[in-house]
Amino acid sequence: MNLWKSFIFSVCFTSLFYSFYTHANLLISPTRIAFDERQRVAQVVVINNSKEYKTYRLAWEEKIAKPAGGYTRLEEGIAHPTALSNMVRMSPSQVRLAPGERQIVKLVLRRPQNLAEQEYRSHLLFQALPNENKKATQAIGIKIDLILSYSIPVLLRQGSKLPEVDIKSIALSNDQGKKSLHVSMQRKGEYSTFGNIEAFYKANNSDKEVKVAMVGSLSIYPEVLQPELTLNFFENNAITGPGKLRIVYTGLKEYRNTIFAEKTVSINTNSVGLLN
Repeated sequence: MNLWKSFIFSVCFTSLFYSFYTHANLLISPTRIAFDERQRVAQVVVINNSKEYKTYRLAWEEKIAKPAGGYTRLEEGIAHPTALSNMVRMSPSQVRLAPGERQIVKLVLRRPQNLAEQEYRSHLLFQALPNENKKATQAIGIKIDLILSYSIPVLLRQGSKLPEVDIKSIALSNDQGKKSLHVSMQRKGEYSTFGNIEAFYKANNSDKEVKVAMVGSLSIYPEVLQPELTLNFFENNAITGPGKLRIVYTGLKEYRNTIFAEKTVSINTNSVGLLN
């Protein structure tokens, strides 16, 4: 007697760390789209990286960012004043790709007149659909179909003001041998940031500054007023003695060459002791 059980897991992966995002069977580029005041059209390249046909349905999601990372998904049908989805038309809305095949998804912005100056954002969702013609497994056991979904932020900056970010405090942490930096920040304004936040250490007995931690392609969205960030050290013994620790948040893409925030703190013997 053949036993058949099917479990379907829905998993949502969002990445802001690479310009070409790959996970499982799907490659997406770019992983973030930012319309400026003059841009009307954007493109997303989707590639099937698997060895079988894949079908993906495209849709919009509305999410709220959390101060410590991640998102809260808003229920469908609830109007959101800063949603971008009602201004952007996507084509196509569903793709079926052969192994190795690529598809360009076109996004066309239709900007209303007298649009208020602020940032508008929605998330473009790529949801994998189960294969229809998959042969049934004859062996006794369990079949697991992973229905994966991936989303990327799509935003419009209406206006040209720069976001304001301040690094409020920096704390060293040693949680069961896992050494890290905890950075508390404050953001003001109607626009998000995008860039790398890096930590540099210089010992008192050295003239050389060494990068010891980093979080790449970090966005701080307008709804997050007091973001909390953890930077894990590249090496556990990165800080070896008293010195200076410099944290800098530098812009990428449309914010290239912009320094959002920078703070230098002194590390004394007691601080170093926290890491031992």
